[in-house]
Amino acid sequence: MKRFGLKKSFVMAIIMALLLGTNLMSSTAAENRIFNDMPHTGNVFADMEKQIDYFKEDGNIRNDIAVRTLKMHLSGVALFQKQGQTDKVIKQMQSFKRLLDNQKSNGGISGIAHDVLNTYTQYVIGKINGPFNSDNVMQHIKHLSVDIGPREAGSDGERAGAEYIESVLKSYGYETKIEEAPRSNRTELLLKVLSDNNKIIPLRAVSNAPQTTGNGITGNLYNAGTGQPGDFTAAASGKIALIQNGGITAGAKATNAMAAGAIGVLIYDNQDRFTLPSVSLGTVRPNIPVGAITKKDGEAFVSQLSKGNVEVQLSIKTLTNQKTVNVIAVKKPKGVANPEIYYIGSHLDSVPFAPGANDDASGTSTLMELARIFKDYDGDKELRFAAFGGEELGFVGSRYHIGNLSQDEVNRTKAQFQMDMTGTAWVPASQLFINTVDGKSNLVSQSTHQAAEKLDINKDLLPVHMLSRSDHVPFHEKGVSSALFIWMEPGTPPGGANIEPYYHSLEDKIEHVSPERLQLTGDVVFKAISDLIGFQKNSGKNEDASLNKAS
Repeated sequence: MKRFGLKKSFVMAIIMALLLGTNLMSSTAAENRIFNDMPHTGNVFADMEKQIDYFKEDGNIRNDIAVRTLKMHLSGVALFQKQGQTDKVIKQMQSFKRLLDNQKSNGGISGIAHDVLNTYTQYVIGKINGPFNSDNVMQHIKHLSVDIGPREAGSDGERAGAEYIESVLKSYGYETKIEEAPRSNRTELLLKVLSDNNKIIPLRAVSNAPQTTGNGITGNLYNAGTGQPGDFTAAASGKIALIQNGGITAGAKATNAMAAGAIGVLIYDNQDRFTLPSVSLGTVRPNIPVGAITKKDGEAFVSQLSKGNVEVQLSIKTLTNQKTVNVIAVKKPKGVANPEIYYIGSHLDSVPFAPGANDDASGTSTLMELARIFKDYDGDKELRFAAFGGEELGFVGSRYHIGNLSQDEVNRTKAQFQMDMTGTAWVPASQLFINTVDGKSNLVSQSTHQAAEKLDINKDLLPVHMLSRSDHVPFHEKGVSSALFIWMEPGTPPGGANIEPYYHSLEDKIEHVSPERLQLTGDVVFKAISDLIGFQKNSGKNEDASLNKAS
């Protein structure tokens, strides 16, 4: 999801609370367990009971009677599941939804407890009833965010992600293509530990410092403490100075390193945080490259240096003539001329060095699972799946794509469902927001609410909200009904919403993704689209929810 302005004070409060273990409460949800992820151990009923305990500790479940009532019901459902009585499991979980509604109405549980436990409930029902399988989604997220990793627009990582997505969609029988869209020049950053199996360390460039040439610089690290003049000896000459932030200005640190003959500088943070530090040299313009790394990585280097040499390669350079990539897959109806067109969208790129598990491997993997299901459905509409590149740069890929459609194609395009951050495990992000550019209900939100009603999902879990910041924007600008699906915390501030603290950070990892929320997203979006476009299961197909068998 493209960066947007969270209040700095709120973001810093989140970071500090995470670091210090503080149970900081937001002003609008004072009882929420703000910094806890939803438990997911593989035993959903045990996870639900654990979440109930957390909510009781924090006041979101307000009395012991409510705790006992909820847990007793879950114990009975767990027994039915153990006995393989899936019909009774579904019936009792539907009854559990009513129980949650009653507990909320009589003040026994808070809104967030109601919403989170409802999501677990739909996970159980959806895994039994529906064709959507969040296990498959998690496999795709692992490949994109762990096996491939960061996917900055124009990078090899983005290209690898695109090739993987296309190969999966092609295996389902879709017509596919990769589009290339020009993007602005980008800075390529590399910090490779040659003495540690070429391990890659996240790096941020520091402005006012020169870039490297060729393959960059290679040298041993020198521990220069906080970069005071007395921290340098003759041994620093020809090495890359490792300096902790703080004490004196970064400009002074770089100046002292140059005077000692260092060929480069790495400044590591003096605070734990999810993001790479922003370091300013002020008016100092050194003649050696300067990069910034996390406290964790800096301290690891210090530890390694106590045992011997640490050799690294440092490269900071600008790349020109860059392209970001889109992956497009199409399912055309047979024998229908000029059909209506419907899009399911996501973005495949991440911000630099973020694994991008939730933003937006989750949305892209949701798209891929929907594609697996829809391969066995037919109708008289055209369905397109579009994983866009360059979203983080301002919707570069989606603007390129829709800008290159014919006017006839634009006129025939009726709706676009944008999947972006569809699976955060961060507890307070308890509702799946349907964000439209103007904040008004449209064909996408209306069809989703109708689907939710049919699935017995409380539509209060699916509020319509005004937010742009993703690839639904270029479609809206062309007059197409479009909406962004994203899990957020309601009412922060009142009338607004907030997103997970892992957003655009090194901690956007798969362990912070919730299969339960992915399941609810997939269930309701699949139902909304299939009903909206009238797709029916091809009687000649045999549905198999297993990814391995399907592909």
